[in-house]
Amino acid sequence: MSAGIFFELLWLDLFPAGTYIPPQALLSLIATLTILACLPDADMRTTVLVVIATLPLAYLGAWIEQLYRKRQNAGYNQLLTWNRKGNINTFAPHRLTARALAEILLLNFSVLALCLVPLLAGLKAIQPWISGGPQPTWTMLWIAACAGAILALRVRKAYAVAAVSVVLGVIFGL
Repeated sequence: MSAGIFFELLWLDLFPAGTYIPPQALLSLIATLTILACLPDADMRTTVLVVIATLPLAYLGAWIEQLYRKRQNAGYNQLLTWNRKGNINTFAPHRLTARALAEILLLNFSVLALCLVPLLAGLKAIQPWISGGPQPTWTMLWIAACAGAILALRVRKAYAVAAVSVVLGVIFGL
């Protein structure tokens, strides 16, 4: 059942939501799975804490990807200029592609490492303190998993609909 939750999170993160470009990288999902793999004795309390702690990474991943796409516009303009001139000796598109792939690999790896180290250290320190207490339900974990995908959409209306839904759910759940 727990694997199904993360596959659902993966599916939600890949959902393009009406755009031709997927809304964000899988930073939140990869961070969640990596941290849970590094915490072998993680129970439901720890899993919920990890999912909640990695929610801001969905927004961070979308923001970094947006900045990187703007940076790649310069390379695209180089490609258009090269194509219009027709001179094949001055520019090599394969170098542009290789450079872009290397940059995105290094960028994603470094952002993931910079985000994982403090999160993992903090969660390992907090884990013994949360060992007692009430156990969260699967419904709570599903809500947190869906919230990560909603944060990644970068659409203010989606944020508002999600917030209203949570408030109504809490009000009618009481």
